[in-house]
Amino acid sequence: MLAFAAPNFVLLQGLIIGLGYGLLAVGLVLIYRTNRVLNFAQGQVGVIAAVFLVKLTADFKFEYWFALALSIALAAVVGGLSELVLRRLFSRPRVLVMVATIGLSQVLLALTALPFIRPKNLYKPVPVPFDISFTLGTTIFTPAEVLTLIVAPIVALALAFAVRSTSWGLTMRAMSENADSARLSGVWIRRTSTLTWTVAGALSAFAAILNAPGQTSALTQVLSPDLLLFALTAALVGAMINLTVAFVAGIGVGVLYELLQWNISSTANQQLVLFVVLLVVLLIRVRALRKDSRSGERSTWQFGATTARAAVDALRHRVSVSGTWLAVAGAVALPLVLNVGNNYLFSQVCIYAVIALSLTVLTGWAGQVSLGQFGLVAVGALVAVHLGGSFPLPLLLVVAGAVTALVAIIVGLPALRLPGLFLAVTTLAFAIFMQEAVLATPCWSVPGINKTVCTGLPSPSSTLIGRPTLLGLSLQSQRSFAWF
Repeated sequence: MLAFAAPNFVLLQGLIIGLGYGLLAVGLVLIYRTNRVLNFAQGQVGVIAAVFLVKLTADFKFEYWFALALSIALAAVVGGLSELVLRRLFSRPRVLVMVATIGLSQVLLALTALPFIRPKNLYKPVPVPFDISFTLGTTIFTPAEVLTLIVAPIVALALAFAVRSTSWGLTMRAMSENADSARLSGVWIRRTSTLTWTVAGALSAFAAILNAPGQTSALTQVLSPDLLLFALTAALVGAMINLTVAFVAGIGVGVLYELLQWNISSTANQQLVLFVVLLVVLLIRVRALRKDSRSGERSTWQFGATTARAAVDALRHRVSVSGTWLAVAGAVALPLVLNVGNNYLFSQVCIYAVIALSLTVLTGWAGQVSLGQFGLVAVGALVAVHLGGSFPLPLLLVVAGAVTALVAIIVGLPALRLPGLFLAVTTLAFAIFMQEAVLATPCWSVPGINKTVCTGLPSPSSTLIGRPTLLGLSLQSQRSFAWF
């Protein structure tokens, strides 16, 4: 269908990688079905288990299978505790809860540095319980890949049995259909929610541990943003509801990724195809996503903020106006008393504040979440690189803003027909595309039309961009740039 050619070992490699994507996607779907939350901490829960497995086997000399059971149990407990922590946000907008999961992922990342989880030897590889391998063509499939072929299907089948045949599976399905009706029928909603997050934590542990061999515990992130993005794509194919479709789609994403790597040498073109595939998936699945996501919005979490317009008294208004003028006066005076280094830091603070304003408008006002805002910042920077010598700075700012706005519209198109939470997925894909394809490649050929475009930095090894002048005034000094 894709007019790609590949030997059998490439397809098998894609299958093995896709099994990990599938397990991670199933965990994402489980949490979304019960709580209508995109859990961006899902991958990081499994990282704790993978690092802890190294701790148990290398430092404490535990037998592998016993250490594996303890590691999976730890991830399951962390998953359940995560739900208990986020439960305090039950009555808050669901967008806020999703942002909280991003913060939670950073907390979980910090936990891997604690002495009782972190191994003494940070470069100790993640263990594999046996030394079984086989050869297909000229490619040797390692024991870690054999382990994935064995364990991932077993875990998937066990989960399918649990969802269909256990009391938890029945209550989880009832809760995902209509939480209020399930509660009236005697279902313990909160207990079911916690148990679902626990199961999702165990699935994340399996995905991380199966993906970890060949890497070391020194890695701060066993599951990279790329892997999370692939798992999210698979979950979207399953409309964030169907566990079976999400698991099979995860395998398909893995096979597609290997096909792209085998047939397309350019990393930029690989990322471009993956980004386009994600947008197409969203547009194709839009009807299912709208039906299954919007019709159940009131499952257990609020989707939108309930806004109440409070009367602003005169004192608060005066304090606000006075504070604004004091802030402006302080910003004007600070560059006079700061040294060169702090003036540079002050400039960065101001730039980050403007980016924060854009997120305030997007998330605080519109209820949309962008995980690729710095990708849009990079678009503006690239416009400055390529057009800075031809346009005066005031006009350059307008042109860069217009170009970036156009790119933002293209990236956000699926959000016009989908719930706001799914914009986070497309913007994450855009950020990865900008980082790994556009910025890292000065010139690249667009697949299909064989046209070379130069959109990246002139030299990827150096990200230094010269400062322009403002109406003939130099902005080279840190103080003048701080004022600007």
